[in-house]
Amino acid sequence: MNTTLATPKRALVLGCGGVAGGAWTIAMLAELEKQLDWDARTADVLVGTSAGAVIAALLGAGTPVSTLLACQHGSARKCQWNHDTDTGGALPPLPAAHFTGGRLLTRGLRGKTSALTALCGLLPTGQSDMTPFRELIDRAVPAGEWVKHPNTWIMAVDTNSGERVAFGKALAPLATLSDAVCASYGVPLWCPPVTINGHRYIDGGVASPTSADLLANQSVDEVIILAPMASRQPDRPVSPLKVLERQVRRYMTRIVDREERLLRAAGKRVIRLEPGSTDLTAIGYNMMDPERRHGVLSRALLNAPEAVANAINGV
Repeated sequence: MNTTLATPKRALVLGCGGVAGGAWTIAMLAELEKQLDWDARTADVLVGTSAGAVIAALLGAGTPVSTLLACQHGSARKCQWNHDTDTGGALPPLPAAHFTGGRLLTRGLRGKTSALTALCGLLPTGQSDMTPFRELIDRAVPAGEWVKHPNTWIMAVDTNSGERVAFGKALAPLATLSDAVCASYGVPLWCPPVTINGHRYIDGGVASPTSADLLANQSVDEVIILAPMASRQPDRPVSPLKVLERQVRRYMTRIVDREERLLRAAGKRVIRLEPGSTDLTAIGYNMMDPERRHGVLSRALLNAPEAVANAINGV
């Protein structure tokens, strides 16, 4: 009798988290592949938000996690992505003199969008140069095309409606992959919104750090969530900036908690990973600071074996 267990239909959700979150995510992905004996590129659905959108797009285009990790280490010959310069500096350039999405505040006052989404709409429009992002994506996928992976969803928020849009999902607006990724990485104050078919889009993380809830009605058995902006094991910050960042993190953790409950109620197995206290110490308060990337990566690689084992076993 054949006792081989069928591989579950898996969705992989890669959340927002800036430069530091990207490094942490790649370290955790490498360990997940090892412990699950699995290739992340074979996930039945890939969902990416902000920094997670960049990684999801590359996975969907066929880039292996081993190459992403080698690129983080600076040892990949094929890596054309300088993680220390192409993402900008630790501080954003001087922003434009207008709001990212003023209508989001109106919707927030009417209770039609979250407080965080509404407040992000009031932040000045960022002006970072997104050319390196576009070049990275266009090297992975011919300009104007989408990835070959049939279910790669790139999350952004429409600044008019406040609604999340999963580019690449059935019935979503059509977009090029580079436009979708830049929209998903459109961090208010930092990176500019992207106009697609007459609508302006910004970072999907202003509505949800993961958007894992969109998988509740999908035909998958298991959802793997990597949420760099959540944490159920917070550290004890001292500086005011760290305290502020941890407040935002607690807010985002509650969103991921709700999404996880929804998935479990729908009968999905959930494997959830997020930074622990020592990861947070390495991250600091500025997820966009490239100078902290190496420390975050090193700490995440040390923590990953235990963290991934505990997540798989539901500890």
